[in-house]
Amino acid sequence: MAPHLSAALRLSMHARQRERLAQRGWRALDRAMQRPSTYRHPASRIRRIETHISVVYLAGRYAYKLKKPVDAGFVDFTRADVRDRACKDECRLNRRFSPELYCGVTAIMRRGRVYRAQGTGHVTERAVRMRRFEEREVFAALHARSALGFAEVDALAVQLASFHRRAAHTPPRAMLGSSPVVREQMQTVLKAIERETGTPLSSRISAWCEREGKRLAGHFDARRAGGFVRECHGDLHLGNIVRRAKRVRLFDCIEFDDNLRWIDVASDLSFALMDLQALGRQDLAARLLNGWLQRTGDFAALPALRYYIIYRALVRALVALLKARQSPEETRLARAAPYLKLVDRLTMPQRPYLLLCHGYCGSGKSVASEALASLIGAVRLSSDVERKRGRLFAPIDCRPLPAASYSPQSIDQLYETLLRMAEQALLAGYPALIDATFLKRLHRARFVALASTLAVPVLLLDSHARAHQLAERVRARAAASQGESDAGPLVLIRQLANEEPLSPEEMQRTVSFDTEVPIANFSNFGYWGKLLQRLCALQATAAPAMAHGESGPEVV
Repeated sequence: MAPHLSAALRLSMHARQRERLAQRGWRALDRAMQRPSTYRHPASRIRRIETHISVVYLAGRYAYKLKKPVDAGFVDFTRADVRDRACKDECRLNRRFSPELYCGVTAIMRRGRVYRAQGTGHVTERAVRMRRFEEREVFAALHARSALGFAEVDALAVQLASFHRRAAHTPPRAMLGSSPVVREQMQTVLKAIERETGTPLSSRISAWCEREGKRLAGHFDARRAGGFVRECHGDLHLGNIVRRAKRVRLFDCIEFDDNLRWIDVASDLSFALMDLQALGRQDLAARLLNGWLQRTGDFAALPALRYYIIYRALVRALVALLKARQSPEETRLARAAPYLKLVDRLTMPQRPYLLLCHGYCGSGKSVASEALASLIGAVRLSSDVERKRGRLFAPIDCRPLPAASYSPQSIDQLYETLLRMAEQALLAGYPALIDATFLKRLHRARFVALASTLAVPVLLLDSHARAHQLAERVRARAAASQGESDAGPLVLIRQLANEEPLSPEEMQRTVSFDTEVPIANFSNFGYWGKLLQRLCALQATAAPAMAHGESGPEVV
């Protein structure tokens, strides 16, 4: 036998022996954790939930999570000290976003054959103790009963942006989040899926992943250098997000692998986006993306976002295959199918487009465009928000700005900022929807020129309402609490007096909308029928997608 094979065999035998030793006493401990008498508080009926690497016992008001003494390949929990450290890390890391859920690490004591969660005797194991929450309030369960909506996704966007804002951003090792690591992770999951299915993924998908990984290498490293690789959650699927009253809490982050936790914030966000898209909720995914972008200003995350979403979908497909290993082949493939279909769709070339809102303050364009962005999967840019943005990841200061912020020079500068951001979104393959008044011909012309340069369709969305309705809305908004827009009655008067009307050429690419309708109408496809017809016609005759093969969200 070759020396290196002999060494590998000895190592494998040693690992199996270590796992067998670690399993000693596990069955007795597992049985004890299912008995109410083990706990120092009322527990009545115990519910047991098992995963690859842990077992959770729902006992009364609390949940106890034990690390299984197994070597799962991606993590080795056969040593007691590793399990102890993982429990402490899990509490420490998850308290960053759910401090009230994570009570601490509890010692499981043994005296003779009797086990107690806390007490006297010999420490036989340690468990993470959590306060229980309503399982039906987990996002995955909410979706299953059609109770997951914009309110929950908006709350998640707030929570996630706040968490990413304050997350540690000095990786403990230089390679974490770097281009080689990101690309290796993609190749690892592709090869693992091929092993599990026995057949390679389509050559188009594999080629896309390889090509995009190379193209984005500089982007990955620039993001890391810029501080956007942070200590994130790492496993942010809908089963790890829960609604508690009107708030949203994240739980069960990755604690056992720095490579999976120290990632670009965009990669962290991508898991939830992917889950929503795989479930057919592109509207909620678009709402979450725009909510997060509005609260962080991190539009520079867009170039690699689709790459991350595809990676997350492949990971979930692999997990589905692994969980169903003992099932018939047809069942295994069916469970992975939603994720693989999403990958197939997102790697197909699609054509982005540019939509420019047009209308006075109080015309309803902001409310309407927010609803439209969710319907069509567009990235929405708001002039009101960007005017008040101080710096990336900083909360928007909604206090009124000084008059100098509304000078002609400041307004020109704002439109230039929006233009650069729109270019980022379009180059990343996303439709871009710009919420601004666009009352000046020069501003409109610059965006139309950008669309021409990038060979993407462009349309103007003209929102109109009667003058007295405009005035009433503006007065009501000015009287309300501080918001994103500072526009008051005097601003409306100036806009009415100084508007530069749409030219005949511009009218040819304009779709007009009456916004004196109930707000609920904006969320209906029927209201936007004329626009959707124009978009379909334009995309059918547009130039081929951009050379790098990026794909944008579908027009639903």
